[in-house]
Amino acid sequence: MSYTLIQQLNDQFAHLKFTGPFNGKMVTWDTHFFTLDAYLDQENTQKAMPKQVIDIQPLAADTMKLTVALNINEINKPNIEKMMIMIKQYKNLTIGRHEYG
Repeated sequence: MSYTLIQQLNDQFAHLKFTGPFNGKMVTWDTHFFTLDAYLDQENTQKAMPKQVIDIQPLAADTMKLTVALNINEINKPNIEKMMIMIKQYKNLTIGRHEYG
C-alpha cells in the first residue's frame, strides 16, 4: 500500500496522504489518523461511551480532508494500511462526520 507520511511525532497520531475512490472518482485523502484516546484528548472530550470517528470534508476538487479516530493502541504501519483498506473498500462514504462502534 502506497501512502506519503507527512508527519508522525508519536504513536498516537499520523498525518498522511493516499489516493482512493470517493463517489466514483479517485481523490487524494489528506488524512489525520488518531488513536481514539488521542482524538478525545485533542478534542478535550471524555465520553462515557466514546465512538470511533470518520470525518470527511472537501478541500479541493480532487482532495478530501479525512479525519479517522479508531479504538486502537497505536498508529503504526499495519494499522495505517488497515485504515486505508477500510476507506478504499467502504462503498457508502459521504461528506460529514460519522460515529460508530
